[in-house]
Amino acid sequence: MLDQANPWLAVPPEPPYLLPCDSEMIRAFNETHQNEACQLKDNVLPEPFIGDTAAQIVLLNLNPGFDDRNAGEHARSEFQSLLRTNLSQGSAGFPFYYLDPRFESEGRRWWENKLRSLLKLFGRNQLARSILCIELFPYHSRRFCHENLKLPSQEYGFGLARSAIARGAVVVIMRARRQWLAKIPELEKYPRVYTLKNPQNVVISPGNCPGEGFENIVSAIRNGGGLL
Repeated sequence: MLDQANPWLAVPPEPPYLLPCDSEMIRAFNETHQNEACQLKDNVLPEPFIGDTAAQIVLLNLNPGFDDRNAGEHARSEFQSLLRTNLSQGSAGFPFYYLDPRFESEGRRWWENKLRSLLKLFGRNQLARSILCIELFPYHSRRFCHENLKLPSQEYGFGLARSAIARGAVVVIMRARRQWLAKIPELEKYPRVYTLKNPQNVVISPGNCPGEGFENIVSAIRNGGGLL
């Protein structure tokens, strides 16, 4: 059971969308890094996690990317509503909102591609209730340049990952294995963790999940968390 308060309830209603506990550090980082690709975006809502925080499949990713299309998508009131519902863990038909068929977006197309093997086996609604993605770093950027920037808000995501271990979820490290193990050392010996073979193309598929990884993901979705 996660015993940390959810800091993401404090995301401002208007830009800059920076948590009060993070804002000073992020502004200082952006001021000292002139490379625009590395700068953290404060004009789009952060995405520290996507999905039900009690899901039986937990994907560990690096950080939400950014391109010029993101700004337009994030400006849509309907999309902002989805993100804020997710941040507060409110009731949603599709907790993993990028599987919601009502909202066309680049993010939806990206995730449909990465989850296509699972989408062939499960309906969107079931899959959207079964998967949680946690980002190592919660704010958008064109490139990840922030390994040495430690934000207070990250601790909540690390708490979600520890909670996943405690409840016996299947954990998949999509990217940044070294960084995740440094933050969550207990992952090293956790029997239900798998690291994707290709971190450049993070498809959740039989060929990209080592050993019985994909079969155990499928089993956990079908059985509510049980292994084959």
